[in-house]
Amino acid sequence: MARTRLLFTCLALAAPLVPTTAAAAPLAAPLLPASGLVLSVQPEMGTLSTTQLSCEPAGGLHKHAKEACAQLMPVEGDFRKLEDTGAMCTMELNPTKATLRGKWRNKKVDFQQVYSNPCVVRAFTGKVFDF
Repeated sequence: MARTRLLFTCLALAAPLVPTTAAAAPLAAPLLPASGLVLSVQPEMGTLSTTQLSCEPAGGLHKHAKEACAQLMPVEGDFRKLEDTGAMCTMELNPTKATLRGKWRNKKVDFQQVYSNPCVVRAFTGKVFDF
């Protein structure tokens, strides 16, 4: 009888140490690495414009976030690889530097390109630098 009491006492003391099985959590879609970018356009004769863009999911302060992210996806965030949209621009000479810095799918990125004027920036980068 003493052994039985001792056994029950040990079990009672050990019970809080045994983890209970948690209810199965629903399987969530795997999270894609986040992309957080700072975009800027600096014309030689003009003011600096800057915005924030996040992708996967698209958001940030960029007014065309969804379209910009859709364009950046196939080129892994390197806007320099985007194709000319075919837009017509004047031959104005106003060298304009476009810069993209931040994180693309958890990889640090820092891309810049100088174009002959702001219109050419938009012609070659579509919605990415249209903010």
